[in-house]
Amino acid sequence: MPDKESMRLGALILAGGRSRRMGRPKESLPLGDTTMLGWQCRTLLACAAPVVVIGRGAGQQLPPLPADVDVVSDELPGEGPLAAIAAGLRHLRDAHGFARDDAAIAVGCDQPFLTAPIVAGLRQRLGDADVLMPRAEGKLQPLTAIYRASVVDAADRLLSAGARRPRALADAVESRVIADAELRDLDPELRFLRNINRDEDYRAAVIALKRGPGAR
Repeated sequence: MPDKESMRLGALILAGGRSRRMGRPKESLPLGDTTMLGWQCRTLLACAAPVVVIGRGAGQQLPPLPADVDVVSDELPGEGPLAAIAAGLRHLRDAHGFARDDAAIAVGCDQPFLTAPIVAGLRQRLGDADVLMPRAEGKLQPLTAIYRASVVDAADRLLSAGARRPRALADAVESRVIADAELRDLDPELRFLRNINRDEDYRAAVIALKRGPGAR
C-alpha cells in the first residue's frame, strides 16, 4: 500500500445525467466565468490528476472543457453511477497507468461547493481502505467518495450481477465510512455534499458562491 504522498489521486466527474428536474442540462449552466462542469473541472484540476469527465456518449453536447481534461462515455447510461465510476477507473488504469492502489475521487458535475482543501482532507482519511465514503444524516454519499483503482474488478462483477449503485461496491470491498462529525471538521455546513437539482438550487448556489468562502 503506497503512503499518502506517493498515491496518485485522479478525479472522476459524472456528467451523464439528463437533468430532468432542472429542465436543462446542468453541466452547461453558467457559473462564475465558466459553466457548472467547467467549475468542477477547475476545482479538481487544482488537487487531482488526471481529471476525467464521464458523459453519456452520443448525443450529449458537453460545454467547452480545459484541454487537459479527458472525456469518456458511461457504459450503461441512465442506469446509475456504478458503471460510470467503473468506466472512469478503467480509463485511469488503461490510459494513465494507475496502479491498483492509486485512487480517484468521484463527484457529480453539480456539486459546486466542493473545494481542493476538502478533497485533500478526504484523501488523508482513506488510510488502508479500498473505498472512503461519506455518510451524512444517515445516508451514504457515493459521489464525493474515493475509490482505489483496484475496485474496478469488484465493480465489474457487481455490474454483471445487475447491481447499479456504488453503495453495493462499498459493501463488497474494504471500506471506510466517515460520518457527520468528522465530515464537519472539513466543512461545518456540509455544503460540499449538496448537489443542484432545481432552478431555485442553482440560483441560490450562484449567490452563495459569490459571497462565501472559495468564491472565484
